[in-house]
Amino acid sequence: MKSLFFEIQNDILPLAQQTQMCELFKEPRWRFGSHTDPQSPSIPFWNMDLTDQPPADQLWQLHKSVCEERVGHGLRVARQYANGHTFGQGGVAHVDDRREGCYTLLYYPLLAWNHEWDGETVFYNPQGEIIKTVQPRPNRAVLFDSRIIHAGRAPARSCPILRVTVAYKLERV
Repeated sequence: MKSLFFEIQNDILPLAQQTQMCELFKEPRWRFGSHTDPQSPSIPFWNMDLTDQPPADQLWQLHKSVCEERVGHGLRVARQYANGHTFGQGGVAHVDDRREGCYTLLYYPLLAWNHEWDGETVFYNPQGEIIKTVQPRPNRAVLFDSRIIHAGRAPARSCPILRVTVAYKLERV
């Protein structure tokens, strides 16, 4: 089987845009009760729709050409949103899309993160074994084929902030 695309990208936004993105998550637009897979029971977590939100739109516009170059074709955003997790709110293993030509850009819009706070994103092979773990890091993104099984881990009890990720669900154009 052909290897699926996966790439970690660090320092993807200038500080001003990174800060604007973080400010967005202070707004009272969070909704509680999201699930990784609505068909299977899981612990609910926080979610924020980022459709037509200038900081989120700007991140994609600034980073679009990099993503397209990496995957070798044009991309469009099908959906963009943020997930927020606190202690005990880990996600379940899932794929974002089973279609070829679909990717996920997962961005960590953090100004600070202590590695002791956990909150990793874990990636699995089809047999369910961990193949990669990505620690949250300020201004880091992971671009990956949406068919890769993955899960967001809950932050540790000692984590004093919301573990936020921004997901761009991308499709080939």
